[in-house]
Amino acid sequence: MSGYSSQRRPENDDFEDGDEEYDDEENVELETGFQTVVVIDNIPVVDKDRIERLTTVISKYATQMGTIVEGGLILPQGEDGKSKGFAIVEYDEARSADRAVADLDGLALDKNHKLRVVRLSDYLKLDSVSNVYEPPAPKVFQPKEELTSWLMDDRTLHCTDQFVIRQGDLTSVYWNGIKDGQPQPELEISRPKWTDTYVQWSPLGSYLVTLHKQGIVIWGGPSWSRIQRFNHPGVSIVEFSPKEGYIITFSPQFEEHDDPKNPKCIMVWDVTTGQMMRSFTARPGTSKEGPPPPFRWSHDDKYFARVGENAISIYETPSMGLLDKNSVKINGVRDIAWSPTQNLLAFFVPESGNVAAKVSILDVPSKREVRQKNLFNVSNVKMHWQSEGVYLAVKVDRHAKNKKSTYVNFELFRIKEKDIPIELLELKDNVHAFAWEPAASRFAIIHGENPLKPDVSFYTMGMASGGVSAKVKLLKTLEKKTCNSLFWSPKGNHIILAGLRNMAGQLEFFNVETLETMGNDEHANCTGVDWDPTGRYVATSISHWRVQMDTGYRLYTFSGKNLTKVLRDRFFQFLWRPRPPSFLTKEKEADVKKNLKSY
Repeated sequence: MSGYSSQRRPENDDFEDGDEEYDDEENVELETGFQTVVVIDNIPVVDKDRIERLTTVISKYATQMGTIVEGGLILPQGEDGKSKGFAIVEYDEARSADRAVADLDGLALDKNHKLRVVRLSDYLKLDSVSNVYEPPAPKVFQPKEELTSWLMDDRTLHCTDQFVIRQGDLTSVYWNGIKDGQPQPELEISRPKWTDTYVQWSPLGSYLVTLHKQGIVIWGGPSWSRIQRFNHPGVSIVEFSPKEGYIITFSPQFEEHDDPKNPKCIMVWDVTTGQMMRSFTARPGTSKEGPPPPFRWSHDDKYFARVGENAISIYETPSMGLLDKNSVKINGVRDIAWSPTQNLLAFFVPESGNVAAKVSILDVPSKREVRQKNLFNVSNVKMHWQSEGVYLAVKVDRHAKNKKSTYVNFELFRIKEKDIPIELLELKDNVHAFAWEPAASRFAIIHGENPLKPDVSFYTMGMASGGVSAKVKLLKTLEKKTCNSLFWSPKGNHIILAGLRNMAGQLEFFNVETLETMGNDEHANCTGVDWDPTGRYVATSISHWRVQMDTGYRLYTFSGKNLTKVLRDRFFQFLWRPRPPSFLTKEKEADVKKNLKSY
C-alpha cells in the first residue's frame, strides 16, 4: 500500500467542482434499466384475502437482500383476485438484485414451493428469443492493449521514467527526458478535467487512477484508454493490493449511517472484471483516528485484514470470506502490519491494568504466534518492516513509572534467523522519524530534544561471522541538522534529510556509503519529496493543497544538483510512475553492475 498518505486528498481542502469528466463517454454510469429488478417465481397461488399475508412473507426475505424502492414489491393478480404465482421486486441498486438472485434462488418457502429468482432483464431476453435458430454472427477479435507497453519503450530501457502532474484542472503525463544534462520533459498525454480530485498510480505502475463523484476509473495502455470503472459515489480513498489484483475503495459519506446488511462505505473490487466482490461497514471512529487504509493487504494478494473490536479479521481472496470463518480474538489489539515478503502479520496490544503490552508476529494462514515480546510502561508503539521482510523495527515510546518523563527504545526483530532473536536499541532522546534503507540492513533515525535542531544517526544491523551473532552498530551521528523527514533512494546508499513544513525546505543530500554530504539546497515551503524509480533523480514539490504561493516542482540529481525549477499556479501533485520489481536475482544484478560495459 505504498504512497497512500502522500496521495490522498487533504482534509478541508477545496477542489474544482469537476462536474464534467474528461468526456461524456467516459462517465461512471449509475445503474439503469432492469438491472435492479428481479422476478421471484414459484410462490404459492393464494386467494385475494391471503395476498397481504403472502406479500409480508415475500417482503421478509426480499428486504434481507437490500433496499426495495417505494412500491417496488408487486404480486400480480388474475381477474379472479388470486395471485399468479410470482412476484416482481425492484431494488435501489443492481448489487442487491445480484444478491437476491444468488441467495434466494432455490430457497424452500415451504415443502411444496422452492423459489426461482431471475433478473427481469434476463427473463425478457428469454421471452424475446425466436423459436427459429439463427447462428450468431462471428465476433471480430479485439486484442487488449498491453498494460506494460511503457516498459518496452526505448526511453524506459534507457532508464527514463514517466511522471504525472496535476495543475489546475489539467492532468499531464511526461517522460523525464534529459539531454546534455538538462531536463527536456516529453509530453506523453494531457487531458483537462481528467479527475475531480486527485490521481494515483497503481503499485506496479500498470494503471493511473482518477477519482470522480460517482466512483473511480483506471486508465492504461499505449492509448491511455479506460480499462475499468468502479461505481462508488463519494469515494475518497483508493487502495490497490500489492500485485494489482484487487482495489479497495472507501467513501466517507456512508460511514456514519451505513446499513450493515447492505454496506456501502468500503468496497472490494476485482480489477480485471470490475466486479464488486464484497462490501463492509467502516470501523467505528475511522475518521476521528485519521485516514488509515480501510484494510491492509498481504504481499501476495491472498489476504487482507483489519483490526476490529478485540479481534483481527483476516479475509481470503478470491472468496472474500473470513479465514477459517472466524476472526482472531485478541483483547485490546490496536494495530497490524504485514511483512512485505511473507504472510506474517505483526500486531500490537497496549497495556491494560497489570497486563503488559505486547508485539507479536502471527503466521498466516495457521494463525500461530511465531514470536512475542512483552513490553512495560508503554505509551505508544510504531512498527516498521524492512522492505525485504528481513527485519522488523518496533519503535516503543516508554514513560517512567511516575509518567512524568518519556524515552524511546527500538525492539529489532531478526525475522530470518532461528527463533527470531530480538535486539534492544536504547535512545535517551525523542525520536522524530525512522526509515529503513530499501533492500539493505541500514536505517536512519532523527532524534533529539530540540525538534528544530535534531541529530541524525545511521545504524547497521551488522552481519554474523565466526559463530558470533550479528549486533546493531552505530555508523555515524550528524549533529544539529535542520530536518524532520527522511527519504531514502529506492536503490539505497543515498538519502535526503529534508526539513519540510516549518523548516523552510532545507535539503541535504547524503551518501551513507561514504558517510559524506554530497550537496545542500533549500526549497522554501516544500511539501513533498519523491525519488524516481531508478534512484538517479528526485523531485521536490509545493502543493496548492497545503501552500498557495510559489507552487510547482524542482528536479535534482541524486547528489543534489538542481536541474530545473518549474512554477505553476494551482499546482497539486507530482508523482513518478512506479516500476514493477526486477526479475533478476541480487547476484545477477551485482554481476550486471560489475560488468556494465559488456552489456
